[in-house]
Amino acid sequence: MATPDLIPIAAAGLLVTDWCPARCRHCYVRAGPEGREWMTVEAARGHLAALARMGVPASGIHIGGGEPFGDFERLLAIVRSAQGAGLAGIGYVETNGFWAESAGLVRERLAALAQAGMMQLAISADPYHQEFIPPERVQLLFDAARDALGPRGVRVRRWKWLREARDVSAMPEDQRATLFADFLRRYPERMNGRAAERLAPLAPRSPIKALPDDGCRAALIESRHVHIDPRGWINPGTCAGIVLGRATADDPIDAVFGRWRLDHSPLVALLVEGGPKRLLAEAVRRGFGIEPQGYAGKCHLCWTLRSHRVRVGAGGGALGPESLYRM
Repeated sequence: MATPDLIPIAAAGLLVTDWCPARCRHCYVRAGPEGREWMTVEAARGHLAALARMGVPASGIHIGGGEPFGDFERLLAIVRSAQGAGLAGIGYVETNGFWAESAGLVRERLAALAQAGMMQLAISADPYHQEFIPPERVQLLFDAARDALGPRGVRVRRWKWLREARDVSAMPEDQRATLFADFLRRYPERMNGRAAERLAPLAPRSPIKALPDDGCRAALIESRHVHIDPRGWINPGTCAGIVLGRATADDPIDAVFGRWRLDHSPLVALLVEGGPKRLLAEAVRRGFGIEPQGYAGKCHLCWTLRSHRVRVGAGGGALGPESLYRM
């Protein structure tokens, strides 16, 4: 089998924290109020400098979490550090809007971020977030952000929901489940992390034999997009929990990727070649029980198989951080 290098990346996200005031059911990085990890400004500056050396444009870089506005001064310092790292700024910063208590506060913070180099604000708005974040704060943030940054300076994850947003926290659980199931049909989610446990039960299931047999080359080594977590773990953009390496001050991401070869990671090689079904036989030998109701897609099967590997101590260096796989 050929051993290709990773396709050069064009986009990257610094997931600067695992803390978030919400514990959304679709969160593939399993962020929540119990999160304690924060990326240091120094580490972020090093990652940004490495990304600049790799030719990643400022427009392709975003800052997310968790919820980066949980430590605004840190966030501002990280955005400000981008220009010193050789970038024109930061493409966008993500937020759920929990902090938007007044239009004045929104305008003040966004003006500071824009001056520091933030090009756009990305607001998360959907039923999963509105189970925790009051919809009126999201609407206030959207309106004030458009005033502060202009229409092109703001985008919303799920524009349609923003127009119909309601307080999901006030709904009985059966109504929430109906809402989530309907929304999931309209907007499929990545069945990684918490989504694989909290949303997969609401999605249609298929037996393993009905799932695709194709490999995951496009998602794992050709996506051109990666995420870097607070401790430097590097994951493919859509595959949380699969580790491509760890970036540190002494071993930055451009060095990690410069020596990365597919044959150095047998698990990633199996997934690239044949998808999660290639992990099934070994998992069954290790006690994996196939869910009789089936799986909500190929990614759900993959997450379930990977979680089993971690539980039985067979995760190896390609699965992590281990805390991501906690139930």
